[in-house]
Amino acid sequence: MEKISHQNHKNSFIKRVLPVIIIVLLVIFAWQFMSSMKTEPAKIPEKPKGFLVETATLKPSSLTIQVESQGTLQAKRQITLASEVSGKVLSLSPSFTVGGFFNSGDVLITLDPADYRVAVARADANVASAQAQLDLEQAKSDQAKKDWQSFGKKGQPSALLLNIPQLDGAKANLKAAKADLMKAKRDLEKTEIKAPFDGTVISKSVDLGQFIGMSGQLATLAGTAVAEVRLPLTNDNLIKLNLAEQTLNDKPLQVVFTSDQQPKPINGHIKRLESSKDSRTLMTYAVAEVPEPFAQGMLFNSFLQAKITGQTYDQVYAVPTAWMMPNDQLSVYQTDGTLAIKSVHVVHKTNEYFYVDDGLTANDQIITTPIQAPEVGMKLRKNDATVDSNDSASEASP
Repeated sequence: MEKISHQNHKNSFIKRVLPVIIIVLLVIFAWQFMSSMKTEPAKIPEKPKGFLVETATLKPSSLTIQVESQGTLQAKRQITLASEVSGKVLSLSPSFTVGGFFNSGDVLITLDPADYRVAVARADANVASAQAQLDLEQAKSDQAKKDWQSFGKKGQPSALLLNIPQLDGAKANLKAAKADLMKAKRDLEKTEIKAPFDGTVISKSVDLGQFIGMSGQLATLAGTAVAEVRLPLTNDNLIKLNLAEQTLNDKPLQVVFTSDQQPKPINGHIKRLESSKDSRTLMTYAVAEVPEPFAQGMLFNSFLQAKITGQTYDQVYAVPTAWMMPNDQLSVYQTDGTLAIKSVHVVHKTNEYFYVDDGLTANDQIITTPIQAPEVGMKLRKNDATVDSNDSASEASP
């Protein structure tokens, strides 16, 4: 009886524990199944340290400074032609017209020479008369000396006895007569008014048959051998061209002129600086000369654009303006991955480039990426796709 009771108790225990075991096994199985289905999260790589930048290296080249200016073409030599004698205009040269060209020594205007020929004849007669008077007084002096000797008188005769005062007077009269003849001949020559240089007629104020008085204005003449252009320059231009330290007489600066009417470049040279600044603009004027302007198709008062060629520098780096920092400094990428700041010397700058001749080498890796607050030693990362070279400009203008 007891055995049957113990058996029933055992079966009852199994019935109570077995569901629990089954549930635990199911939970374990479910957990393993879910674990096998679960994927591991991707590992996030560690973010590299340092600001990502791009760099570039520069190749040195030569730099020729150019400064731009402008001005009008003017005659270097311009005069008002005037008459030295009076008279009626007898003839005019065909070239004596506005715009006409002439050579030095050409007769432009001829005045009526009749009165001046009469004056020459009269002066010539006066010379002959004075010469005859001198000969007479000389003969008297010689005769007085012979008489003194023939009479056997001792000592020297007086000057009055030898007719010396009259002889000296006759000599003076002959000299004056010759001077009058010379003046009369010069006045006759002046009736042919000649060109003093190669040039052109700017304006004229006399015509055929007109009577002109002495010192009467006849025309305005301009030389055509050389023309001038006044070029205004700022103080900055003077510094760039180094004009304060140059002797322009020995080494003039080359200028290339162009205009709307003459697209072909015309060469000239700056020969001098004017001694005072313009009182209104405070600019300094450089004076350039252009040889044979009319032979090159240019006219006076033409407006010209000018490019002045200054000093040439060797081994200069053209740094784009966007790469520069204040106070002529550059940020440079160093081999240890840090930033350095270099001070450089700028010899010239334009809107596009700063031209550096000191403080920079061809191996320096200039940082081209803008950095708001660059600091020496800050960590950087270099972009592998960075192009590390570019070419410099060989000529520069403001």
